[in-house]
Parts: sequence; structure tokens; C-alpha cells
Amino acid sequence: MTVEELSDEISAIDAIFPGSLTSIAPQIHNFSVPEHEEIAVQLSFPESYPDETPNLIQVINSNPLSYTDTNYLESNVQELISQVFTPGEVCMFELITELQLFLEKYEEEREEMQRVSKEVNSSKSINPTKNPLEGWHQAEPIVDRNSTFIGFARQVHSLEEAHSYLDLLTTDRKIARATHNISSWRIRSDNGVQFQDCDDDGETAAGSRLLHLLTMMDVWNVIVVVSRWYGGIQLGPDRFKHINSAAREAVIRSGLTYLDANESTSNTHRRKKK
Repeated sequence: MTVEELSDEISAIDAIFPGSLTSIAPQIHNFSVPEHEEIAVQLSFPESYPDETPNLIQVINSNPLSYTDTNYLESNVQELISQVFTPGEVCMFELITELQLFLEKYEEEREEMQRVSKEVNSSKSINPTKNPLEGWHQAEPIVDRNSTFIGFARQVHSLEEAHSYLDLLTTDRKIARATHNISSWRIRSDNGVQFQDCDDDGETAAGSRLLHLLTMMDVWNVIVVVSRWYGGIQLGPDRFKHINSAAREAVIRSGLTYLDANESTSNTHRRKKK
């Protein structure tokens, strides 16, 4: 196919899905998925296209809190390209249509997980008379220039469970008086749907740093909270070091890093047996 013929297909796509196309170079284009504009695919087209398949350069994910695993998206996009491509036939309309269906299903599964989790937690509602600290693994306090940092971690299996445990934890009088209760969680369902989020609680950028820490530790189904009681002296960047240290110790004490390692090993063994 000549550059002019590729240009004709690109023009047709732009007419069918207005605003979805960004041309980076004559043979490289970004396609945002209609109705799911947070996701775009960047493709390069070989000179022999459509006799040769287009190449996926990257998936551009502008909403990582909703679409938490870009590698998962990339593997599925690559699979869809292989499914729709037929040598000698243009495939972009079919690919974009399949991407729409894939992301619709992804969002439906995410909403279904939220609904089921809510029903389960409604039937197993957390008793508000419980000890707020029950079930939490607590790190040793870190004290620096009159500021105190304490990390807490526990296992969770749904967003509703994470919110409920966090709300209950902050009913503790001491924790309620903390200057900041910074939190983050990573949750992964059996069907692969993932949730990751964080809350600074007024300590700017602290929540995202906690989420980054959990990601680097590769731990799932966990919520971590770091309470800080401000001592009147600004700590500068040291406060982030203390927040991460308190969180890391709490997660390690929870044993969830060990559980995740065992689960990964078990899954590897199961795959080898097939």
C-alpha cells in the first residue's frame, strides 16, 4: 500500500470517529478509543501494509487509577490486532470497534466486582462496636523533631471493605487526632480486575508515594495507612522518608508480602502442570 492509500484509510477513520486520530508521522498514528478516550493506541504502519500487520508501539493510558494495568491492556490490544488483521485488507475500523467492545466488557466486569463486593460486605457488615485497631498490623512509631509517624496495614478484598476498615480505624481517638491519615490500597479480583487508589489527607503527594511503594513491593489486596502527628517543626523531604518507612514496616508485619510470594509461586506451579 502506498502512503497515499494509507492516508485514505486514515482519513476515513477520522471521518467515522471524529477527533479520535492524532498523526505523529506519515506512518505513525495515535487512535483514541471512542467513548473510552482515556485509552489510545499508537501504531506504526509498515510500507507493505495491509499485506503486513501494523505494529503496536504503545498503549497510552491517561487514567491509570481506572485502568490500573497497562501491560494487561497492551497484551489484549496486541491480541486484537492479530485477530482482526487479514493480509491484503485494511483493518483499522474493525480494530477500533473491537477495542470499544473490549473496554466496555472491562468496565462491566469492574462494575460487577464493585456490586458483588458491596453485597458481600452488606451481609458481613463490620461491627461499629469493634476495636478500631483489630486486624491491623502496626509498625513501631517513628519520632523526628516532635513529629510521630505510625504505619498500619491489613488485608482487604474489595473497595468497600477498604473504605469500611479505614473509616473504622479513624474512629480511634488517637488516630482521629492525627494531623494526617495518609492511605493507599491495591486490590485485585480473581478475574483480574484491579483497583489502586490513594488519599493524601492534606499531606501533598504523600498518598501517591504510598501507592508507588506498594507497587514496588508488588503486594496486592492490602490497605496501608500512615498516621502523622505534626510536632510543630517542618521536616521537609524527611517526612516522606518516614511515611514510607512506617508503611513498609506495617506491610511486612502484616505478612502480605509473604502471601503474595506464595501465591505467585503456586500460580507458576499450576501453569507448569498444564
